[in-house]
Amino acid sequence: MDERKLIQFGKSAFCMTVPHTWLKKNNLKKGDTLSVQETMRNSLEIMPLSGNSDGVHELTIDISEKSTDEIIQLLLSTYLNGYTVITLTGPNAGKVAFVRKHVHEFIAAEVMEVTADKIVIHVFWEVKTLDLQAIIVRIGHITKNLFMETIAMIDSDSNIRDIQERGLEVQRQVLLARRAIKYALNNSATAYRFNLSSLELLYISYIIYFFGMIGDYVIKVSDILHTAKLNKFKDLLKDQHAKLELKGLLTRVADYYMKVFDTYNKHSKLTRFIFSEYADFEAAIDAFKEKNPQLWAPVLAEFMKLLIFKIKETEFIMISMENAPKL
Repeated sequence: MDERKLIQFGKSAFCMTVPHTWLKKNNLKKGDTLSVQETMRNSLEIMPLSGNSDGVHELTIDISEKSTDEIIQLLLSTYLNGYTVITLTGPNAGKVAFVRKHVHEFIAAEVMEVTADKIVIHVFWEVKTLDLQAIIVRIGHITKNLFMETIAMIDSDSNIRDIQERGLEVQRQVLLARRAIKYALNNSATAYRFNLSSLELLYISYIIYFFGMIGDYVIKVSDILHTAKLNKFKDLLKDQHAKLELKGLLTRVADYYMKVFDTYNKHSKLTRFIFSEYADFEAAIDAFKEKNPQLWAPVLAEFMKLLIFKIKETEFIMISMENAPKL
């Protein structure tokens, strides 16, 4: 670690020297402007103004011998890592429509140029206008509606496509939030703008990831209910007692989720740990499965357990964040 002394400059200002090697590496000279940003760790981040991280980050990927699945994984990783211009080079016959479809799953991303051997994707990324908390609130509200519409499917014919579209929107918002968090972890100025320390960003990244999985599991439940109504098991949903019990269980899962989400959203302390009730609830799910051994009931029971497990993990992360050392 290199130590520097503060030098008084005038009556009220102080300055310090910077390492010559750093100046040379960044091609800086007398009169150049530096960006100075206070971080959440009570330190200062100094960087060349031209290196301000709100600019363009480009990456070129050769897709000549890559399958469509490999290309989508690469696109996902580059989106999450903050690139704003992604160029796919190499023959792309039969791949363009697939790429375009998946690019539309990323918020603010568009295919801007296509030739026989090049696809150029732009992400219109304005980190200065991004509100991370607003994204998380949006995820919570959409997921709450997913729960309510899925529960309504037990008694009515809700539009499964509308529910699936809302599920896709949850995943798009989750990806945007994860992109913002990764960006902030690599950029102290952005973390400062979010008013979050690196440790808080790490915990929130887990919470958002779990929220995304919860949304995905709710969609799986709605798909099972939709299938049950269409195929040979549709008569089983006419069992009023089973329907009432299933509705009660799913409502209880939704209530657990909203309690955890509201606690996070309101930044309130977890005065009472919800997961103390989970053991009894899982026993109730098992009892429902045993009383209704038809194909759809055990599968629904397992997804309800997965939902509870992710809600429990979310609560644990919130407790960890609440009791983390303040840096």
